[in-house]
Amino acid sequence: QINHSPTIVTNSEVSFLDEATNAKYKISKLDLQTGHVALAEPVDVDTHFTVTSNKPELAANASLKGNFLVDPKTKHFKVKGLDSRIQGDMFNGKGVDIVASGNVDAQPEIMEVVVDNLKLVASGNFDGAHNAIDMSAPSLNVLKDEVKSDKVTLSLFQSKTDADLKLNMVLAGMKGSPKAIQSAGITGDLSLVQGKRTVLGKFSSPFSGNIENLIFDIPKLAGNLDIKDPSLPNGQLKGTFSVGAHTDIKNELANSQFNLVLDDTKVNGDIAVTGFKKQHIKFNLAADKLDLNKLLGKPTTTAPAKTSSKPADMSALSNMTLDGKINIGSIIYDKYRVSGLNVNVLADGDKLALNGLNVKVDESQIKGSLGISHFAKPLYTFDIDVDQVDLDRYAGGAGSTTAKQETSNKPLDLSALKALNADGSIRVGHLKYGKTNASNINIKLNANGEKLSLNPFSAKVDDSQIHANLAISQFSNPAFNFDVNIDKLDADRYITKSDNTTKSSGDTPIDLSALKKLNATGEAKIGWLKLANVKTENVNIGLKAADGIATLSPFAANLYQGSMSGMLKVDARTTPSITFKQNMKSVSVGPLMVDAINNDMLSGTGSVNVDITTQGNTVNTLKKGLS
Repeated sequence: QINHSPTIVTNSEVSFLDEATNAKYKISKLDLQTGHVALAEPVDVDTHFTVTSNKPELAANASLKGNFLVDPKTKHFKVKGLDSRIQGDMFNGKGVDIVASGNVDAQPEIMEVVVDNLKLVASGNFDGAHNAIDMSAPSLNVLKDEVKSDKVTLSLFQSKTDADLKLNMVLAGMKGSPKAIQSAGITGDLSLVQGKRTVLGKFSSPFSGNIENLIFDIPKLAGNLDIKDPSLPNGQLKGTFSVGAHTDIKNELANSQFNLVLDDTKVNGDIAVTGFKKQHIKFNLAADKLDLNKLLGKPTTTAPAKTSSKPADMSALSNMTLDGKINIGSIIYDKYRVSGLNVNVLADGDKLALNGLNVKVDESQIKGSLGISHFAKPLYTFDIDVDQVDLDRYAGGAGSTTAKQETSNKPLDLSALKALNADGSIRVGHLKYGKTNASNINIKLNANGEKLSLNPFSAKVDDSQIHANLAISQFSNPAFNFDVNIDKLDADRYITKSDNTTKSSGDTPIDLSALKKLNATGEAKIGWLKLANVKTENVNIGLKAADGIATLSPFAANLYQGSMSGMLKVDARTTPSITFKQNMKSVSVGPLMVDAINNDMLSGTGSVNVDITTQGNTVNTLKKGLS
């Protein structure tokens, strides 16, 4: 039983700590004034306060004024003269402002509601966009034997740096009984301004419902679109769309059908939902052609989005099952073409799978399957076959001139890979890049947020058969590990001869900044190698690079019926220093000289030991260090 005199509270504070979750809640600067307080009796309330919490994140100023009645016994709730406002950061938004006013009298048990002059106005900034909503319900009466209302209006607005969207909707006055309500319908209009592109649309639909059984129908919401854009073939497009929807809230059922015709783009489909708490969704999406250049406009260059090292949270997928099919004849976007997209989508609450993927992207036929599981920290699985890829199509042509990039002593930051958990295989029949051709590419990728590995990695690149395993860890300061085996390699075919005959100055500083940030260990073995027309066999090179020091050891090979073994060490920490040791034994000098400098003046075999250490910031100082 609650029954006490009018209350006045000024500048008070209340805080609460949930030690189990470390959730903190605080109400401060509390001013409260009430009339006589008792259950089932109306009471005047006028309060202002500041509220903060960390779970969820909330920091806002709030005010509430009105005459309130709460009767738990009869489940009767009433507010008269509501005047409320909350301003601050909440709901993952900044500068949120929500204002509500009006009168509401509700008795949920007998499904009676009387609304008078209810208004809701809200705005805020969410994910870089300013959003606003304005709703007005002047009069709504849902009584035992009668339902009637004036029109309800709703306006939505969203503004981004590159686009403004406006949507206005009106639900015309309703009349009838709780078992059968009718409305002249829903009408609305939308406008989108995106650069030089404008999209205007209008739509309307009848509306009917059964409030008693909570069944509502929009049999056919039909509309038209008018798109104007100088980049379109005729400067504009016109289209139509229709949507039908049926909702049975008590039985948790909903279904919808939709259709869009815009120039030569035709899309249709249906969706059915069973269960609202744990949703079972069945859908079909079909289109003969999707020309996204016409639908969305030409792609614009935007600043790259900031990457996060935290995995995406897909926990919402654990509360639904999916069973659907997607069949699209062709998709056009920018200069790219996708055709024959067929895929089945299945999700059981534990895993989302795209099975039977079959699509052609430009000239590449792609088949396989994709999956996502462990939704709170998603694991991506895949098994993909690609018949051919022409990288020149996407790289702007091999060997294209690019602006010289500034070098940095800072380590390469791959922190974004911390968010990647993946396990899968990709096979590519043929890949072309410039004059280089690769075939029978086989990659097994595994990433767990701490390490990314390609093991195995194999391919035939031109005349070279490559077998390797590669790994990256410590993503914020990457550590590379590799083990590479190549049967034969003609390195000369990949070294571009410069047309620039200008001799560089020996006093030009040596740039070893890349070495300072290199952290790598590994081994490379090459059965046969040609470099600068010099042939070697059984090449064995080990690399260890860290903290500005790189060492090649072993540095060995068979060289013209002889052998060579040694090491090379480069210290780039301060003044660059180089140590080179090499022991060459029983090398046939004649063939070596012919291949190296096209000179046969010497013959016989030779052995030589080299042990050199020098340092300097330029080529000239390094040479002087040898004298």
